[in-house]
Amino acid sequence: MEITFARTGQRTYTTVVVRDDGVTIAVPSFDRPAWLPHDLAHYVVEHALGLTQGFWGCVAAGAVFPGMTVVSGRQPPHAAARSQAIMREMEQHGTEAEVLVGILVGIVQDGLDPRGPAAHARVADAWQHPRYVAREPLHAEKVYQVCIALREAQQQWQALAIGQSITVTCAHHRARKRSTARSM
Repeated sequence: MEITFARTGQRTYTTVVVRDDGVTIAVPSFDRPAWLPHDLAHYVVEHALGLTQGFWGCVAAGAVFPGMTVVSGRQPPHAAARSQAIMREMEQHGTEAEVLVGILVGIVQDGLDPRGPAAHARVADAWQHPRYVAREPLHAEKVYQVCIALREAQQQWQALAIGQSITVTCAHHRARKRSTARSM
């Protein structure tokens, strides 16, 4: 699956997904990022942590969330039922991904040392609520790696001119990043 985040204005963007089954989907953007689009931050965190059941893993598996529009391609038989089943299953894992994205983005945006005690306290707090995070606690080195990846994505995004894009590729529900800047 390929995901293209195109900068359309100083604080606006569009997201288009081409799934492995050939279906192209427009994903609505609700944020007006000064820093990094929320859905791109999701990609970075999900990829770095190997989350296959976060937002993008669910889209790759066939979920079409409310607001998304199928632009082209033919959906497979029973696509709507499959999408609903994936979204029901995502309720637990999607919350986990949202929590992790929120924590890790907050660490970077607040300028915290990803290996420092304040960052460690934020991450540890998430594991006080097992309802939200089912995985093993993140080790300091993994937090550091994800924060570095978020900073790099931020730099790439902010370097884009209006009309340019970043494209990432997710293969087999496992994300593999490939970024390009190109004119639309």
